[in-house]
Amino acid sequence: MVMFILSSLFLIAAAFVLGAILGNLSKRFSAKRDSVSESSTRAADARLASLSLLGTAANDDVKQSAKEVAAMIPPAEPVPAPDPAISDRSTRSARKTAAPKKAPAKTEAKLVRSPRQDDKNRPALLKTARRGKPDKLTAINGIGAVIESKLFALGIFHYDQISGWTTDEAAWVSEEIGFPGRAHREDWIKQAAGLVKPVVKAKPAKAALKKAAPKPARTGKSG
Repeated sequence: MVMFILSSLFLIAAAFVLGAILGNLSKRFSAKRDSVSESSTRAADARLASLSLLGTAANDDVKQSAKEVAAMIPPAEPVPAPDPAISDRSTRSARKTAAPKKAPAKTEAKLVRSPRQDDKNRPALLKTARRGKPDKLTAINGIGAVIESKLFALGIFHYDQISGWTTDEAAWVSEEIGFPGRAHREDWIKQAAGLVKPVVKAKPAKAALKKAAPKPARTGKSG
């Protein structure tokens, strides 16, 4: 059985080798045929050579076909001119969109009266700052921008107002602005007294002319 299989394989291999040899010999002795692409190339070369001999440009047919294609394309429709009014509105809207937003105006602090207080210990208050220019109360330690705005809303604008408070008035103000005992803890009265500018009294004007001292009378000699 083994010998039968081996002999069969040997015969198959021999047939394959013999077929390959016969196929190679038939290709060598058979006549070569030109392919379709080679025929087309040769025909194109012959046509170009004949056109060059006649003095005709080889790409005239290409130019002619390009002209025909261009004639088939419809002309472009004219673009209407932009309306100045519409353009102006578009420009204004673009400027409004690009304009930066304004920051909201700084609102003054609103003071709410304390229901636990009466006006018995209320200090002297002002409606507006003297000469329209309040003192910088934030120079006092313990008074920030928020407390300063509340003091302004209450009617306290100057150092001399704070320096003239009594103990009860300082407690009344601290309670009124929502910071009980703050004026005492930070000693606003003493600090404000150190910031009050001393009042400079005007010197009396000097007399324009000084009185001349009386001169002694001259005595004549008697003869």
